[in-house]
Amino acid sequence: MRFDRHFPSRIINRVADFLSTATGFIATFVALLLGIALGAFLQFNDSFMFGFNIFLSVAAIVISGVILVAGARSEAALHVKLDYLIEASKAPNKSVGIEHKQVSEIEAERAELEKKALTAIEEVVEDEVAEQLETRGRRKKADA
Repeated sequence: MRFDRHFPSRIINRVADFLSTATGFIATFVALLLGIALGAFLQFNDSFMFGFNIFLSVAAIVISGVILVAGARSEAALHVKLDYLIEASKAPNKSVGIEHKQVSEIEAERAELEKKALTAIEEVVEDEVAEQLETRGRRKKADA
């Protein structure tokens, strides 16, 4: 039998899918309540508290890892979707794959894009104001 290298990813993604549902949340909450109830029954003795703290620490680390892996999968899928949209639109294709650049390069691109957008907005506003003034001027001439 050959090892499936995607098997661990599928397990992590299934766990993430389960934990992201209401049932997953309720199961996690019930497990916590059962641990607290067991602790109360054992009067929160040192042995129980040590074991419960270890359990909670390991669970938190594992769940954090699952969330990070699921988030990376989701983010990668979003990047592919955005890249398809960019490629199909009139936007320059130089933005495809920008997420692989250094933070400083990304920030420089963002600043340049914001500057272009601001200039375009200012031009549209100026054109709109000029058009409205021209329309008002025509109305005043017609009224006179």
